[in-house]
Amino acid sequence: MAYLGRQPTTGRYIQLDDISGSFDGSTTTFNLTASGEAVVPQTEGNCIISISGVIQQPSSAYTVSNSQITFTSAPSSSDTFFGTVLGEILNIGTPSDATVSASSLSSSFFVKNNQTLTGLSLTGSENALLVGTVTVSGTITIPSGSTVVIV
Repeated sequence: MAYLGRQPTTGRYIQLDDISGSFDGSTTTFNLTASGEAVVPQTEGNCIISISGVIQQPSSAYTVSNSQITFTSAPSSSDTFFGTVLGEILNIGTPSDATVSASSLSSSFFVKNNQTLTGLSLTGSENALLVGTVTVSGTITIPSGSTVVIV
């Protein structure tokens, strides 16, 4: 797909690690990480940064270069920090076959390989995805009009 201008960033929203433990009133540059891994936002505009509950304005209150954020004014040691990096929202369409792994799915909606399913209740428009070999104990009741696929 061709784009005019900057190509959009896609992906999930990432909550940044708390960096307020490094605030000392004189340091202005800090590493951006999530779960200890470096995070590289595309631009300042892809970030929501809060210092002591006050949302900071991108480009004027801070800048981002690679995985580092530099504040215009050094946060004091009593300041708190909260940050989120946003991926741009795009309709990616339907993923190609075999491109979404079980780790990308919510565990409340599927059963992984070789687990025992002891209870399943589906009401309304809920769906369940069973991945791999599943052992069921008890009775399975399938309402009329339901579709069950066993591979």
